[in-house]
Amino acid sequence: MKPSIAELAHAGALAIAGATLVAACGGSTGKSAAARADSAVQAPAGEAALQAPCPADGRWKECSVLDRLIRAGLGVRRDSAAAHEPGVATPGVLYHVGSATLALYFFPDSAARKAAVAALDTTQFVGYNDPQTIRAERSLIQSANLLALLDSRRDEQRERIGDAITAGPPQPVPPKR
Repeated sequence: MKPSIAELAHAGALAIAGATLVAACGGSTGKSAAARADSAVQAPAGEAALQAPCPADGRWKECSVLDRLIRAGLGVRRDSAAAHEPGVATPGVLYHVGSATLALYFFPDSAARKAAVAALDTTQFVGYNDPQTIRAERSLIQSANLLALLDSRRDEQRERIGDAITAGPPQPVPPKR
């Protein structure tokens, strides 16, 4: 029995779709597996921030926080509005991580961050690994020169974001001897 024209057209369309899929997934582009992994689709906020190298000097910068969150497998989107918190004089950067909102405040050093935290009403916050009460407090995450305020009710998300940040900022590479 001969295949119909419709069946041949369908088979041709499937072959073209398959070839396109293989090419799109890097099947025959000549790139190594590492190069394909480096060019994987990143979160929109992370693309621009991770283009230039982020200096590893022992202090948090926006690019280093984004890198850490993206490497933790979190989808990060930057908000166009700045973050503002009563008691914190420095305006922050506002991000959306899934359904959560993350406000990041960068300070010159940990002493300046500690002074800003002292001015906060800490009854409105819990540690990222502490249980929330019925009031659904935001999580207060501190690391070196960074203060992060996370608004999320999901314990797993609070833990992943908190762990990514409290692991510490990127450290400088010691000179070779």
